[in-house]
Amino acid sequence: MNEAQIKEFGVKFDLYPAPPDGALHSFHALDLVQEQGMRVFVDSYRPLMKALDDKAAAAYFGNWMAGIALAVQYSVACYSSILDLSPSNLNIHLIPADGYCRVAFSLNEWKLEQMTLGEQGREAWRNEVLARFYQETAGPLFRSISQVSGLPLGELWGQLPSKFNYYIEIFAAALTDTALRTRMKEDYDYLKDEMPAGIFQMARNPFHVKVRRIESLEDPEQTIQMRNRCCMCYRTEGGRLCYSCPRMKEDERAARRAEFRSEMTSAQG
Repeated sequence: MNEAQIKEFGVKFDLYPAPPDGALHSFHALDLVQEQGMRVFVDSYRPLMKALDDKAAAAYFGNWMAGIALAVQYSVACYSSILDLSPSNLNIHLIPADGYCRVAFSLNEWKLEQMTLGEQGREAWRNEVLARFYQETAGPLFRSISQVSGLPLGELWGQLPSKFNYYIEIFAAALTDTALRTRMKEDYDYLKDEMPAGIFQMARNPFHVKVRRIESLEDPEQTIQMRNRCCMCYRTEGGRLCYSCPRMKEDERAARRAEFRSEMTSAQG
């Protein structure tokens, strides 16, 4: 990867070739797949993000891990390459920022594996690369934080689909090369529709979800995607259910819309 591509991964995925500035706590991912190491991580992260319990910290971590998973998807589709994101090469950093805590990532070595099989062998390479990431990096980290926090594993995996559906669409729309745009769609279709559930150690592929859409908070003529699983914001200090949360009842959602639009009208008047 050239310097522009390295910068792109920092901007899009908070992934860097060296520890980012401002890190208050840094962890080696290989330590976090063990209960003791993950316990230290959760105890460090929970107060920084103002979580009321370990489960909220775990759900937020799952959300941040979606960024690394998206980096895998993006790199495979756009560059036919993959960084070494194994736990032995990956570091996780907690960075306090404007009243919340950002989670960023860095690599010990910025090692790139380039696809060399040609187009005929690309699908097999892609399938192996994706399976490796979910089996060797995301899966062990999710199982570890699930065990430590008590948040069910399905809730952790469930943090990824909504974020993927949102960002894959944005990334694809930004591509001017129609072949790359098609490849990104096909790669995502494989991940959510064809990848074996056993790779995630789940009864079903967690990406294979039905997208539900709801009326936009701001504009009654628009719709937005409902989240697949609750992000646990309501289990943080001063937090409440998000407008797109699947836990929210429809009458509560309607009341939230009315409240928001009334405030907007007052502000404009």
